[in-house]
Amino acid sequence: MTQELVLVTGVTGYLGSHVVNELLKAGYRVRGTARSAKVDAAKQGYIQYGDRYDVIGIDDLIKGDFSKALEGVSGVIHVAAPLPGRMSAAESLDSAIEGSLNILRQAEKVGIRRFAFVSSIVAVNPLRGGGGWTDQGEFDIFVMMVTIFMLSTLDWSPVTREEALDGTKDNLYIYVAEKTLAERAVWDFAEKHPHIEVTTVNPPFFFGPFSPAYTNPDAKISALSTNSMVYELIRPEGAVPIHPSYIDVRDVALALVSALKSPPHSQVGRKRILMSGDWFSPKEAVEYIAEVRPELKDRVSTNALNSGPVGTRNIDNTRLKEVLGLVPRPWKETILDAVDSLIGLEKEWKSKGLVPI
Repeated sequence: MTQELVLVTGVTGYLGSHVVNELLKAGYRVRGTARSAKVDAAKQGYIQYGDRYDVIGIDDLIKGDFSKALEGVSGVIHVAAPLPGRMSAAESLDSAIEGSLNILRQAEKVGIRRFAFVSSIVAVNPLRGGGGWTDQGEFDIFVMMVTIFMLSTLDWSPVTREEALDGTKDNLYIYVAEKTLAERAVWDFAEKHPHIEVTTVNPPFFFGPFSPAYTNPDAKISALSTNSMVYELIRPEGAVPIHPSYIDVRDVALALVSALKSPPHSQVGRKRILMSGDWFSPKEAVEYIAEVRPELKDRVSTNALNSGPVGTRNIDNTRLKEVLGLVPRPWKETILDAVDSLIGLEKEWKSKGLVPI
């Protein structure tokens, strides 16, 4: 069992809590960072691991001092990132870009050589989208075009900081810009410091169960992260997910953990890892849910039942297997585990007299 200490940022999030879980299961010691107001709650999530897990409060990613958090650390997994619409466009870009560079610079300065960073498949998409579509038809055309291209590690979104800040772009464009520009900044730093080992993972939407540390005491659907799309599948009037591209959140966490022990870039080249599960249609999903969980048959989404087919996965997983030795789990496992996790939350809410909002 390894006794290495790993720093994980953003441990209270949907993905961050899974990263902590995977590290602890693998025998690592974990030090997490979270906003000061969330530190106590974050510690309680994995209290059974005793002194193998601790959380430090850091409220400013851009200027925050990570020196205490980095003491004795052998690797960093950077997950913390601003959510779309929570701050201005300029603040979102600065938090994503300068926040990532701040921790990377401080880690390199104290001799830490392993850095794993979660980017997004939107940073790979070569189409310019998210500019504020004029109608649903225009958006549908954009989604259809996205599925045509086979995305590879050589592709980049063409978004620019100037366009993101021109005042005409929607939250999706801002999100694409922050993910793209932050990842580019990380790779620029890596090229100037070839002695460090950087791995970025570029996943699409996360689905799957919540980690053992997850809580949602206020029954807020918005707090379900991207699992809110799975929740729509078990609501009679639920909306259909806007895009078929997904990955199991546990697979993303495993990829970030595996990156710490991945071969050096001198052997395998730039470790930019695209990942996606096989695509499935909303119709296939709700039919499967009704089949294996018949008690939910009368509550699956009518919109999903009446939806059409989707394309074939256009994200190349080759590097995921070659560099990290991973293959995404089947979509049916992901969806069923996500649904079971959501139903468990519902029962908890009901026991407290809460209704999802």
